[in-house]
Amino acid sequence: MLTEGILESFDITIDPQVILAVHGYGAARKPRSVVVEMASSAAAEAEGLVRPRAIYREFSIARLDKNSLTLENETRFSIGRKISELWEGSRALGIALYTLGPDLEERVSFLTQEGRQMEALSLDIAGTVVLGLLGMQVQQMACRRLGEKGEEAGPWLNPGYLDWPLTDQRLIFDILPVDSIGVKLNDSCMMIPRKSVTICAGIGIKGSAASFDRCRHCGVAKCQFRRVTVSSDSDVI
Repeated sequence: MLTEGILESFDITIDPQVILAVHGYGAARKPRSVVVEMASSAAAEAEGLVRPRAIYREFSIARLDKNSLTLENETRFSIGRKISELWEGSRALGIALYTLGPDLEERVSFLTQEGRQMEALSLDIAGTVVLGLLGMQVQQMACRRLGEKGEEAGPWLNPGYLDWPLTDQRLIFDILPVDSIGVKLNDSCMMIPRKSVTICAGIGIKGSAASFDRCRHCGVAKCQFRRVTVSSDSDVI
């Protein structure tokens, strides 16, 4: 069960077929055996390199208007009109930060420097797949906890999505104990380690978020992870 604090227990298993799909292989384009072996190797190596950790907190909302959300501690997020509508009626904001740790991206950098670009790319893709799996489990644990209290969470979104400025990452880092899981924010509001993600959801929404499709609203039309399935009922994103 999810409690407010640090989370360290996750079930992470990578399907090499997802790595191949991101590379552009599928029914119409079959990969060579060496590429299949590379994807399988990347999946196995990634599972050994990642150190998944997450933190989760809930903060009471003081005000939610058409463009912003203000917490009781006066932290004000400029979420924009669309997200404000999606989180209408929320009484609190759930915020999670999760990371894979630095080992995988250090290995990717090493492979790149050695000129082993395809191996580096496959391992990096595997890490992104793990990050998606980790995010799903964080969301599921949070929603399970809320469900036990008869509450529902809105769509899980983050700064940089739609009209929500990326600079609001600084506000999240001000109110979460980020040092406890070893994540930092640079001057460009990018997280270190790079494979780290913040997600937020309005808690106690009026409507249902079950049918929300993040890809449909996202402006990155050529994202390589768009609609790449990692399980029977969820996406990489």
